[in-house]
Amino acid sequence: MMVTMTIRIPKKAEDKLSAIVKEMGGEVISVVSDKELLKKQKLLNEIRQGLIEAKRIQEGKAKGYSISDIFDGK
Repeated sequence: MMVTMTIRIPKKAEDKLSAIVKEMGGEVISVVSDKELLKKQKLLNEIRQGLIEAKRIQEGKAKGYSISDIFDGK
């Protein structure tokens, strides 16, 4: 049986920990830097805000945008 763990470690420990995991029969599934993680979180937040805005437009609580509004930066 295998388990999946999510951990944060210093960059300098990455190679050593990866070697230990492999030595124990495990596998490193992904490696993500803090910078990449922050980019992903920012993108997800922007998507979330867009979905909230779309829902408000659908419910009639906010005004929708026309194509010209979008291209004109309104």
